[in-house]
Amino acid sequence: MSPSSTAAPPPILDRVQVVLCQTSMAENIGAAARAMKTMGLTRLVLVAPRAAIDDKARAVATHAADVLDAARVVGSVEEAVADSVGVWATTARSRSLTLPLSEGRAAAGEVVRQAGAIPAESADRVSILFGAERTGLTNEELGVADRLLALHANPEYPVLNLAQAVQLVAYEVFHAADEAPAGLAPAEPPAPRAELATLCARLEAALDQRDFFPGAGAEERERHARRLMQRVRLVLNRAEPRRDELQILQGMLSALLRPPRDRDD
Repeated sequence: MSPSSTAAPPPILDRVQVVLCQTSMAENIGAAARAMKTMGLTRLVLVAPRAAIDDKARAVATHAADVLDAARVVGSVEEAVADSVGVWATTARSRSLTLPLSEGRAAAGEVVRQAGAIPAESADRVSILFGAERTGLTNEELGVADRLLALHANPEYPVLNLAQAVQLVAYEVFHAADEAPAGLAPAEPPAPRAELATLCARLEAALDQRDFFPGAGAEERERHARRLMQRVRLVLNRAEPRRDELQILQGMLSALLRPPRDRDD
């Protein structure tokens, strides 16, 4: 079936990227690319794929081969979202992480709002994560997200093929972008994930130097540190600090790490 509109896709869609994590079938990569292009999305990122972009992927993608050609392939989900000011994790069920959850249509509107806050000249993006076909998103992959995008289906059989999930989300995002009001001055976007990760790494190192993390051995302390810092990242992600606000936090941390100076009272 052909799309009903011949108008060009809204430019805001260029600031949204689809991130496929550990995809195991080349056909699903091709089908996801086709689903994206149908709805005006062209930025595809593959995280540690278990399948290559081969002839099978291109055969399924048909006229979306250009999306495959421009796809980025990275080794970790952190690298994939380093330039993202918003990260959404797709799910068909509730998860244990305390992340805000929105349904597909409402979530798509929020994705478009975040993308609309990014200046046209910026390289920042909004990312939507999709997990591997058999297992979905891992806890590590969920750990970089700040919100969940729920794909509700028949509760007796809530199973979607990867490409079907991409198509549903892309459809909602396309229509949310098409209906977004034009001419609004963008607000200053949040800091990208790479800058938040730098702050969290400095904070974790400082806390470790002060023996903050409990545990009888290095392995136990590392486990406590990982769990605590994951919660800290979630707090920061929900707060959506801007670059200037993040610089304030970095400056405060630097001041706390400096040796105290003598004061003349």
